[in-house]
Amino acid sequence: MINENYKVGIYLRLSREDERLGESSSISNQRDLLLNYIKDNNLFLVGEYVDDGVSGTTFDRDGFKRMIKDCELKKINMIITKDTSRLGRDHIEFGYYVERYFPEHGIRYVAVNDGIDTATNSSSNDMLVFKSAFNDMYVKDISNKLRSSLYTKKRNGQFVGTYAPYGYMKDSNDKHKLLINEEEAQVVKRIFKMFANGSSLNTICETLTREQIKTPSISKNMKLGQNNVHYGVWATRTVNDILKCPTYIGNLTQCKQKKVNYKSKKRIHNKENGWIISCGSVPSIIDEDIFNTVQNMFKSNKNRGIRGNGITDNLLLRGLIFCKDCGHTIGFRAHKQNTLKHGEVIRIYGNCNYWAKRKREHVCTPHNVKYHDIELIILNNLKGMCKKYLSEQNLENILNNSEKIQRKKEQIKFEIIKLDNLIESINKKIDACYNDKLEGNITLDMYKRTYNNLTIEIQKIKTEKDKYSKNLYDIENNNLVNNKVIVHEVEDFINMKNPSRTLITNLIDKIYIDENKNIDIYYKFRINND
Repeated sequence: MINENYKVGIYLRLSREDERLGESSSISNQRDLLLNYIKDNNLFLVGEYVDDGVSGTTFDRDGFKRMIKDCELKKINMIITKDTSRLGRDHIEFGYYVERYFPEHGIRYVAVNDGIDTATNSSSNDMLVFKSAFNDMYVKDISNKLRSSLYTKKRNGQFVGTYAPYGYMKDSNDKHKLLINEEEAQVVKRIFKMFANGSSLNTICETLTREQIKTPSISKNMKLGQNNVHYGVWATRTVNDILKCPTYIGNLTQCKQKKVNYKSKKRIHNKENGWIISCGSVPSIIDEDIFNTVQNMFKSNKNRGIRGNGITDNLLLRGLIFCKDCGHTIGFRAHKQNTLKHGEVIRIYGNCNYWAKRKREHVCTPHNVKYHDIELIILNNLKGMCKKYLSEQNLENILNNSEKIQRKKEQIKFEIIKLDNLIESINKKIDACYNDKLEGNITLDMYKRTYNNLTIEIQKIKTEKDKYSKNLYDIENNNLVNNKVIVHEVEDFINMKNPSRTLITNLIDKIYIDENKNIDIYYKFRINND
């Protein structure tokens, strides 16, 4: 005789991870198990709720929400799942529903294979909190294993991702290999050229949007943000990411974004020291000289300290001029003035930014300067330096030195990657040793001794890595920043043609001005005055 006191809803869930790893039976097998349980216990089936291909770490599932709604409408008062993990793997959410929501709404919950039945007082029910925590830890463990596997592929130069980077496409014969997408690659080249020639990120975005060039999301058919008013509009963040990505010089760069944690789908931008870069893994789109030039320009732009109505955005020396007394940037502002001789003219004046922000504390002095006076002095000085030192022979030597330095940089980066892989390998040994201790294969003393030895080994490797990293930093911040493009620009500059922003940022490191308007120029090239 059917027990009509309970109106049963069966809940079936299978995630893609479960299906791939073989952890759980299929939806149809779950259904057969639960229907047999209903038949054996003479229960009355009202509804079936299914979430196929949905992770148990989230309770934001269509089938689950429909089931909860039917609970509130009193359509069902009993829920049956194959086991507790089918209901969900987040122990906090699981505990809320099983320990609070279901009892408050008079819902009986049964997990067949785990022996859980909230209508009875059994020892299995007492273990419910531990089962919930285990289900949660299982997801974390699987997430760590999958992440480790993906990291290994990335370090080996294999592309791992749903969409290829803008400018590339996946090889139809090997999804881990990237090929150049010629149409997108032309846009990438144009972005680098425009920025190197002095165009701002906003100008580049406005130009691409006006010409209706497809954004990366549209070009890749990602179907993201289609309801947003900005859909199809190039964003400065997108252009910024393209300009800073080493993938375009052949060094595949991955892990630029990461999940907040294994339970969340939200992604955040990773810091550059967290990127995984595999040198020479993909065909290059951008010449390395142009790429390095752009990075140097970013460094100078970062500290530019300039405000105004857009007039000051294209100053040749923006971001390069600093207060000699306090070390902060000199900020420039544009002012319109009416003169009898020339009508309306624009004057650009500068002050120490630190002084401007904290005048009352008297932390520094104004350092009043006129921008165009400073620029004239700097350009004349630079032109004299170029004529005096940058002869054809010297330029050739600089170029040769730059190529040697670049090869040394690549070698150091390769050594750092090797050390990172070695650290990861030792950490895996520590994990394996810990598992052996848990399983009783080794004693606690053996584990401690092995752990201590491996930890000391990791520390030695990290010390060696720090030396390489410092060496790399010194090279990148003190190298001779010159290339074939710069050679031609220097020649044009000596011949009295207008200097470009590219030339200035590649030859000048910093400019310091004191209160008396004395100027010190620090160049990026070093040539003996013999």
